[in-house]
Amino acid sequence: MKNIIYIILVCISAVLSTACSDQFLQDKRDYNNLITEDVFKDKTQATAVLGTIYSQILGSYNAPVCGSDPLMRQAQATGGFQYFLTEEIPSGYAGSGISIVSDGRYNGNNDKTTKAGNHIANPTYWNDPRDNATNYNNYTRKTLFPNIFLINAYITEIDRTGRQQIKDDAFWDKLKGQAIFARAWLYFDAIRLWGGVPYYNTETDQAVNGDRSARMSIPDCIEKICTDFKKAADLLPAKWESTDDGRFTSVGALAMISRVRLYAASPVFNASWDNTASKRWQAALDASLAAEQAANTAGYGTSITSIDTWDKAFYTYASGSFNPEAIIKVPKSDVTTTGVFNVWENYIRPGAARTNGTYSGIPAPEQMITLFPMKDGSRPTVANGYDDAKFYRNRDPRFYRTFAFSGCQWPINGSTLSSNPQIWLYAYKYNSTTYRYSDGTQDDNGAMKKSRAIVWKMANPAIGVGGEATGGTDIMEYRYSEILLNVAECYAAQGNTAKCTEYLGKVRTRVGIPQGTNNWGIGTLDTKYKAIEATLYERAIEFAYEGKRSWDMRRWLLYEGGAGFDPRLTAIDGNNIYDPETAWGLGWKIYDGKDGRPNYTKSDNILTKLGLTRFAGTRHNSKIWAYNLGTNYAVQGLPAHPLSANALLTAVPAITRDMTETARNAAFDKLDAFYAGVGMQTGDPSTLLGAKYGMDRGTDVKSQGFLFAWRGWYYVYPLHYDMYNPAKGNSWLTQTVGWMVANATPTGTSSAEQDGTYVYCTPE
Repeated sequence: MKNIIYIILVCISAVLSTACSDQFLQDKRDYNNLITEDVFKDKTQATAVLGTIYSQILGSYNAPVCGSDPLMRQAQATGGFQYFLTEEIPSGYAGSGISIVSDGRYNGNNDKTTKAGNHIANPTYWNDPRDNATNYNNYTRKTLFPNIFLINAYITEIDRTGRQQIKDDAFWDKLKGQAIFARAWLYFDAIRLWGGVPYYNTETDQAVNGDRSARMSIPDCIEKICTDFKKAADLLPAKWESTDDGRFTSVGALAMISRVRLYAASPVFNASWDNTASKRWQAALDASLAAEQAANTAGYGTSITSIDTWDKAFYTYASGSFNPEAIIKVPKSDVTTTGVFNVWENYIRPGAARTNGTYSGIPAPEQMITLFPMKDGSRPTVANGYDDAKFYRNRDPRFYRTFAFSGCQWPINGSTLSSNPQIWLYAYKYNSTTYRYSDGTQDDNGAMKKSRAIVWKMANPAIGVGGEATGGTDIMEYRYSEILLNVAECYAAQGNTAKCTEYLGKVRTRVGIPQGTNNWGIGTLDTKYKAIEATLYERAIEFAYEGKRSWDMRRWLLYEGGAGFDPRLTAIDGNNIYDPETAWGLGWKIYDGKDGRPNYTKSDNILTKLGLTRFAGTRHNSKIWAYNLGTNYAVQGLPAHPLSANALLTAVPAITRDMTETARNAAFDKLDAFYAGVGMQTGDPSTLLGAKYGMDRGTDVKSQGFLFAWRGWYYVYPLHYDMYNPAKGNSWLTQTVGWMVANATPTGTSSAEQDGTYVYCTPE
């Protein structure tokens, strides 16, 4: 790639306004006419160039739920496919600024089910596909190799030009370490999405066949990535001064090696995952323990000693101050001129807590509400004291920091509203044909896809009304607890259930769950499979709504367990509804019995081993409160609703996130009395109100029957047809296994048509 430094310089003035820290990325000078020597003879200018790299991979990372995906960041404005095909957010939900248009439900069409590049609309690959071959190196599209070449050029110029002009190796080492960190992160993101890619360590690296670089194997990519992160760790400090807070650190680099090694040991890439002596699990354990030790030595992990400190770690540390929970964080600004914001509050804050009453927050599917443990850490079963009608009683302390429900007070410091408002969530009948919801949404479709709880996690009370879309709350991309859970998972996979339990206990102790007589409610993990399941369960709770769940589901094949799932091969009625139980075990699958992989079946697969049910072929469900549906209440939403003046309702004290257990239980007594006294109902909205009101349902018969159809080939994306089409000169590239080499319409009768040859899941 030619003139790399010039391209970087041209981008600086535009990028600085969207960089990820108020301090270390600001520089107002126009660099457009400078040459390389000018940039690298001044520390401020050289640092500003690095700012373009940070901005390109993190600058538009504006909400925690989007997770760590530097290359797919452009998809988050519309939700992004992979983030929401989990238990966390209902598919097709459009509210509070989130519009999820690609939700993975099967629509019955066979023409784009296996075509190369048609898993989601226009996904970005190595380079953004173009018909014009001269337009492939497109920096602005956030694609892989243009960014890699920019980073490599920067690293080269540090050593070739910078060190010659400024004799300060410590300064240059820190810049180089950050650039290497960024390169490794981009490559890791790439292999999670597409499998192996060519790996260029510098701009001078050449493949055997000139620039026609073949796809590397996953093990080789993993080693390259980990080597890069280790180089970065050797060059970077464990912590930065406040003016540089938010930069990559040595602890962050070691933590990323832990994450990378864990992914490599997981079933999506490791056909030997079920072997307790697996070398990949041992490498992951070694890396995770090293990351834990480095983090502890540097003072990370010390801030969380209670559920209150757990909650506040997400929002009380000001930009520029050290947050011991944040191994990697993305600094945001509350200065409106920068445009570098955290918009999470705009997604989750309901109409009652903002001036725009049409926003309703993010409704929590029943799968999430019933997931969280009880107060003592045990699973929420009737035998353990779970009462579904009083779902809020005696739950894990994290439950009350993750969900808000009727009676909860949404915290808004300096609120221009009459008071910090309580929210009330129930359906009522507006007229003979219309239902409404007391969250303030006033159209009939405002009652659709609702739940008896909404997402509350990471709500920042310091963000005033009107500031929801311009929040300055830093985003914790990698938390200390992830290291602990990585260690726990490695021990679980090795069959060391005692050490796994110990590390799960560390996570639960931090939020106030006592060890008790039942190991923090975990019980006795007498098999490695139970230990693995317990670890994945804890990750789902601890990282709920932080953008991590979809990656766990991918790497463990939790959608169908590696046994295959293909609705095309089952009977489909006139509304394109299939039988998921029949579809399970059909079609292409990763674990096919070839090349050292087991042959998983419907009765023997990862899910059956772990005691889990498949996600493919299901839908999100919810329950709602509903009031006196036989009577019309022509109430125009906020602040009024049919029961806004009811004495039993007004007697319910504000339920806050940080109230004591005694005060919370007293408030719950009043909430129970309100529920019973007004004759509130609990039920599925599709039953109480009508089919279109349920989660994952629509207004017509076909959409009301839609079910998720995650197929085995979705775990790793294909290359876009434009990338390997021989007519475009890329014939040496191989298509990802499970996808089609020809960009043709499949018949849907045989998985043999999925003839890609690049295999990403291999034994050791």
